[in-house]
Amino acid sequence: MPSFIEKLNKAVAGSLRYAASMVMKEEAPHLHGELILKAYEGGKLVHEYRQSNIIVNICSVLIARLLKDNAEPQSGISYLAVGSGNPSWDMFDPPAPITSQTLLENEYYRKEIDLSTFVHPETGEPTTTKTNIVDYVVTFGEAEAVGPMVELSLFGGDATAAMNTGTMVNWRTIPVINKTATMTLTVIFRITA
Repeated sequence: MPSFIEKLNKAVAGSLRYAASMVMKEEAPHLHGELILKAYEGGKLVHEYRQSNIIVNICSVLIARLLKDNAEPQSGISYLAVGSGNPSWDMFDPPAPITSQTLLENEYYRKEIDLSTFVHPETGEPTTTKTNIVDYVVTFGEAEAVGPMVELSLFGGDATAAMNTGTMVNWRTIPVINKTATMTLTVIFRITA
């Protein structure tokens, strides 16, 4: 007959295995994003696009740099870049974005973020309360970013107005939008942590 100590050890071991399995099943929060794009011509909405986007692997390096201290880099997300994609792509059906991407395939324009704001998790509206959701908004005027837009990304860290600078945060490929000189385009990248 097993002793009290043996029974106790067996019960404790079973409890620990159960507790460990509970911890392993708990899902950790992760970054994810959404692209909201609205094109206007003559003040009228002519195109609207909404799609999830991926956070790329290299973004974790930017996050680690920001968590380490606030001296390097001096900013988080600061620019939105657009590109025409790889010349070999079908512009109307580009390949899905991948997490290993570090730069746009063919960047042709970038602009500093116009507005970043916290978003209320239930209403989806801007809020002054700090939440785990942030919208990064850029509006391209008629003369800005003219060309075939097939890929978009946020950049941060050491990003500047110069193309292909900084750390890529996310990436979205889209069926081509031919941005004309008579069109304004508002791009919202929503990042949820």
